[in-house]
Amino acid sequence: MWAQVGARDEPDALAGASHFLEHLLFKGTADRSALEIAEAIDRVGGDMNAFTGREATAFYARVPAGELAMAVDLLADVVVDPAFHGDDVEVERDVILDELAASLDTPDDRIHVALTEAVFPDHPLGREVIGSVETVTGLDRDTIADFHRRYYRTEDLLVAVAGPVDHDDIVRRVTDRFPGGHSDGLVARTPPGEAVIPVTTVDRPGEQTHIALGWRSLPSGHPDRYALAVANQVLGGGLSSRLFQEIREKRGLAYSVWSSPSPSSDAGQFTAYAGTAPEQATVVLDLLVGEVDRLVADGITQDERDIAVGYLTGSLVLGLEDTGSRLGRTGSLMSALGRVIAIDEDVAALRAVTVEDVAAVVERVLGRPRAVAVVGPRDDGLNRVLAGLGDTVGM
Repeated sequence: MWAQVGARDEPDALAGASHFLEHLLFKGTADRSALEIAEAIDRVGGDMNAFTGREATAFYARVPAGELAMAVDLLADVVVDPAFHGDDVEVERDVILDELAASLDTPDDRIHVALTEAVFPDHPLGREVIGSVETVTGLDRDTIADFHRRYYRTEDLLVAVAGPVDHDDIVRRVTDRFPGGHSDGLVARTPPGEAVIPVTTVDRPGEQTHIALGWRSLPSGHPDRYALAVANQVLGGGLSSRLFQEIREKRGLAYSVWSSPSPSSDAGQFTAYAGTAPEQATVVLDLLVGEVDRLVADGITQDERDIAVGYLTGSLVLGLEDTGSRLGRTGSLMSALGRVIAIDEDVAALRAVTVEDVAAVVERVLGRPRAVAVVGPRDDGLNRVLAGLGDTVGM
């Protein structure tokens, strides 16, 4: 069940409300305690969880097929009819503050928070999904309950199901459990401006220096997203990618190195990342920048295009074997685009991508101003390189 509200839809003072609500909905309903919810799902060997994104919050259950009726009823109860006991709010607040502390203490989490803030400065898309210590501490029971009443109307929920089920039966069950109503439409969103922060640094001791480059990218549903997927696969999306081969395989400078696009409804972010030993950070940053610049200048080869398309189409088909993957794909596509794209349509679109298409989208995305974020120890050499990339913001 997808609620069409996420971290970007919160006023500044309520930053983290969607994530707080995600936690609270499992703490009990009008008819079930938190223990009874947990026991119901454990009794059938299933699992139940949720996640909060910047534009949606999703709640899901996985159960044996014969327990479908129980799962629909339980999930509906949790999402639509939470109890919001005051004591539960205080208990879960401490849990969330501990989760936030753990994220701040984890450099390979902190780097991506810093980068996103730099790519979308002074905009809700750049905020930490969990919120801040100040906002989480300030959220009270009535504010969170009002947020739920405003955004979790049954007529605005999306429901996706994957497995051995009958569509008409699912529609009947969901319709019976969720009485319809009038929708005023989804929350209005303001797109971000164009500016990015050139360099962001976070000083902290550690055994690694984490480096990430970020660009404004394509929104969900953009027709060039298939060409961008091919470009990403060539740059840092797989084992044969340029970044993986150059930084890890040939030089042994990093264990984790990758790139990835992350679209939203009206914007997008493209990230390239590596974590390395502090004394190698300057070299790794040079390699990240160099490989991206080479991609912009020279594009990709036909063979690289063929390998990337083969991987992307093959992984789409293999994803059909897993009900969790099918569920996630269905729900996320409906949430982002309002329709489910047939696998054959996706495969055909990927196979139609040409080397020239990739060159054009690379210029459009990676040829734009970039943000650089660094978390961890920095030596004088790295500081000099960063100073040459633009104004620096310390965090």
